[in-house]
Amino acid sequence: MNRITYLITMLAVLYGVVSALMGGGDGPRRPRLAAPLPPSSDVGPAQPARPFGPTIEVDVGSKGSSTGTAFAITDNGWWLTARHVAHGCDAIWLQTAPRKGWRVTDVHLHPNADLALLHTRTRRAPLSLARATPVRGDDGFSLGYPQGRPGDVHARVLGQARLKSVGRYRINEPVLAWAEVSRRPGNLPALGGLSGGPMLDDQGRVVGVLVASSKRRGRVMTTAQASINELLRQYPAARAASGALPRLIDDSSFTATGKTLRRDLTIAKVLCKVRQARRRP
Repeated sequence: MNRITYLITMLAVLYGVVSALMGGGDGPRRPRLAAPLPPSSDVGPAQPARPFGPTIEVDVGSKGSSTGTAFAITDNGWWLTARHVAHGCDAIWLQTAPRKGWRVTDVHLHPNADLALLHTRTRRAPLSLARATPVRGDDGFSLGYPQGRPGDVHARVLGQARLKSVGRYRINEPVLAWAEVSRRPGNLPALGGLSGGPMLDDQGRVVGVLVASSKRRGRVMTTAQASINELLRQYPAARAASGALPRLIDDSSFTATGKTLRRDLTIAKVLCKVRQARRRP
């Protein structure tokens, strides 16, 4: 891909990759600019992701009771999710059954990324973190609870960008933009509630945490692996596990993988309780 084509693609990401933050009940984070994006088929061959990209500004709205997704990263009760899922909650639970769940005892927010660590007293089998950063054209699979119900997304790397959040809190972070390939169920209207879910590579390793999506254009964004590593270095007890899923993931198997990980509660629904809505300063 020549430089001009790359710049056109990344400008399209700047204008359209995010139209809503994925977190049921949080409300949308609205981009300052919006314009049509090229179709997903324009992704093209794999190339190393550029270290810098366009900056996308989004608006973090008022916080109310909501749902999201979290996933185990250790076998001693540590979980990763998105910061906007956990920020401002009076109480957080990981749902295990209707009207049942595990109380989150500790919450640690990344100071400058949409990431949070949660701790529960109950242990589950963890996912492992990838060491290599995905490159343009690589496949990824995000599994969790869009709209508060089981659902999964297959996506493909577009490139790197920066996400600037304003409103209820302010952060500026590197992110990875993905083009959505397919979602299950196919009639899923939106991805709200998938925030905090893992993006897995085809080996079942975590390559990012979902933090935002484009409702109309089929784009999602994940935190940078560097941000995950920064957060974990601050809390050695939450050192991530090693290893990977026992089998490969592809377009025909990612739904079954999501079902298994939700059943085993390696991936769980987050329930955030807010007594009174938190509004921006």
